[in-house]
Amino acid sequence: MSPVREPLAASRPDADPPGGPLDLGKRYLLFCAVGGSGLLVDMVLFHLLHTRAGWPLEVSKLLAAETALLNNFLWNDRWTFGHRPVESHAPWQRRLFRFHVICLSGIALATVLLAVMHRMGGLRAEVANFVAIVLVSGWNFGWSRRWGWASGRSVGPATPPRPADGPARP
Repeated sequence: MSPVREPLAASRPDADPPGGPLDLGKRYLLFCAVGGSGLLVDMVLFHLLHTRAGWPLEVSKLLAAETALLNNFLWNDRWTFGHRPVESHAPWQRRLFRFHVICLSGIALATVLLAVMHRMGGLRAEVANFVAIVLVSGWNFGWSRRWGWASGRSVGPATPPRPADGPARP
């Protein structure tokens, strides 16, 4: 099955207007639910690779995180952000690439946090991994909404147009 999706907003008249305060809260909860499934994928695979198979900490984390990222992309594309008109129906490959760019810094940060909390803080590897994932989730949600599944609006702050020659004279 192809990860390409049909925009849901056109087929759902009851869809929340993108960007409204209720939409933001609802979408964040959906994002967190998807993240919960990714967390489960990450934690189980990390445990299997690091604890059971004896793979190095960082390698186990990177492979577990990438697998979780692919899981999260598919669910977010279909469910969390499926209601948004995506930049003139950007191909799924572009959305996947953007999601990778967004999450890459989160994965790197989570890996550093994991190593610091585990090696310097003495936390069990699994506990440190969980804390690291939770800490970077806000970053991933914000940029996923703003850029990964952009609705075609500008990513930068809105600025009012400036008159070319100053204020109009009567």
